[in-house]
Amino acid sequence: MNTQTPPSGADVAGSALFKKFLAKAENYLRQPTLLRKLLLDAYTKAQQKNELGSLAHEAWTTLQTLFRLIRASVAGDYTGVPGTTVAAAVAVLIYFISPIDLIPDFIPVVGLVDDMALIAWFSLTIKTEIDKFHEWELTRPSEVAAAPKPAPAAHDDLVPSSGSAKYGGTVTAPHAGVAAATTDSSRDASHGTVATGGNVR
Repeated sequence: MNTQTPPSGADVAGSALFKKFLAKAENYLRQPTLLRKLLLDAYTKAQQKNELGSLAHEAWTTLQTLFRLIRASVAGDYTGVPGTTVAAAVAVLIYFISPIDLIPDFIPVVGLVDDMALIAWFSLTIKTEIDKFHEWELTRPSEVAAAPKPAPAAHDDLVPSSGSAKYGGTVTAPHAGVAAATTDSSRDASHGTVATGGNVR
């Protein structure tokens, strides 16, 4: 990857670092306490960056959708998205909160460039799923669809304990194909899996 050119979302998704986070996502999905903390940490960081004006509006909106999508999927309330996609969404959040990534967050101005590129790429990759999820939200009670409460901490009940029957079988571990690099950064709509993009140059 040219050090003078910011990485694209596909570059980030195809990096060894993101694949490492993708593997860790399975552990988060199996441990509700870890997942709850991840959602809260990601929300806190996103809110802070948004208030400082360093987070693009589109990224802020996408992150809020991912928070709701992950919670609803893990809780078993929403079943319209494959487990592999949920795992990939969790990996995106892990990357987002990590201070050390392709462009370390502590670098002024450009520190969030790779994060926002990944978020934008991911939202386009699963656009069909996101659209369907938004449609599903509109069928929910008005207080949920109209103005979801932003803080994940306020929805801890949506991340059930590992012993809950609701939790069992709701989210599956990502298939090996999700973690494998591919030269095609698009997704296979017929299988609902998320490609991780090409290798970093």
